[in-house]
Order: sequence, then C-alpha cells, then structure tokens
Amino acid sequence: MMASLAAPAIRLIATRVIQWLAAATAAGAAAEAARQRTKDADDAKTTPISRAEPQTKTKEKCKVCTPDMGRPFVRSTAGWSPISIEYQARIVGMPVGPGVITEWQFSGVTFDGFASTECLLKEAKAKYDQFFDEFGGVYGWWESSAKVIELEAYRQASTAVPRPPVRLRWHFMQPVSYRYFSQIIQAAFPDIEVVFQP
Repeated sequence: MMASLAAPAIRLIATRVIQWLAAATAAGAAAEAARQRTKDADDAKTTPISRAEPQTKTKEKCKVCTPDMGRPFVRSTAGWSPISIEYQARIVGMPVGPGVITEWQFSGVTFDGFASTECLLKEAKAKYDQFFDEFGGVYGWWESSAKVIELEAYRQASTAVPRPPVRLRWHFMQPVSYRYFSQIIQAAFPDIEVVFQP
C-alpha cells in the first residue's frame, strides 16, 4: 500500500526537479549570453577600431542601450498552448525549456525578448483572435483582459526609453487582434512598432 502511494509522489518530485533544472539551465544560458553581450560591449568601448585612425575630440560617443542593464527572467509556461510557446520562442529568440520560457526583465518590467545588437525589446502575442467577435470588437467577458494588455503596452513603452536608441516592437500572430491593439498602442505611442507576423 505504501509503495503504491510512494510511486506517484516520487514521480511528482522527480518531475518538479527536472522542471527546476530546466529552468535553471535556461536561466543560466540566458545569463551567460547577457554577460557575454556586456563583456563584448565593454571590450568594444576600449578596443581601438584602427590604429591608423586619428584621434579627434569630435568623435561621437556610442549611444547607451539601457535595456542591456536588464536580466533574463524565467517564466512558467503552465497553461500555455504549444502554439503560444512556439510563437514567442520564434519571434523573440530567447531560450525555452520544459515548462519554462526565458524573457527579459528591465527596470522591473518584463518583455518577451530583447535583441541587444538592435537595442530592441520585443513582445509576442499569439492566439488572441479568439477573444474578438465577427466585427472585430472584444467580447464583453474579455474586456478586462484586453485592458490588461493595453496597460502592459503602456508600461513597456514608458520603460523602453530613451527612444531612440531603444526600440520596442509588438508582434501579433493573428490579424484581428493585430488591428485592434495596433490602433490603441500606436495612438498612444506612435514610435512603438506593432507588426502583424503570422
């Protein structure tokens, strides 16, 4: 009797340990990539491009990409559809592990991804057309959730500064949600890119 009860408990514990190890591995890989980007940026500041180039006082200073000061953030994907996980991973290019996905946290705000070389913060929205009626309006029962997404866009836009060099791009997989949210986001922040990318 005890052995039959212990087996599921052991399986549950083993599953949790594997999920934790996967999350730690993904976070470690993302942290190492961030450390390498910071090291490369620091090396680029101190390494001369060419010894033959004359040093002048009018040399333009490199623009600082403030999101480089952020860090990887590991999010659980419990309850996510496989399509949503695949879409976010494909769009933002951050590491994925069993039950987790790595995102980017900067100034206390989380973004789905970050491309340091472009100074580009990214957000990916996959399966949202299901929350809209045939006329492109939000179903009444989902209005509060739509407001949460709008507030997320405003919070991210307020954090993704200075623009330029910092850029923020929202990607939508489906056309109805893209049309709806692009109008709202770009009315408030015209310099935020909102793209339809199936």
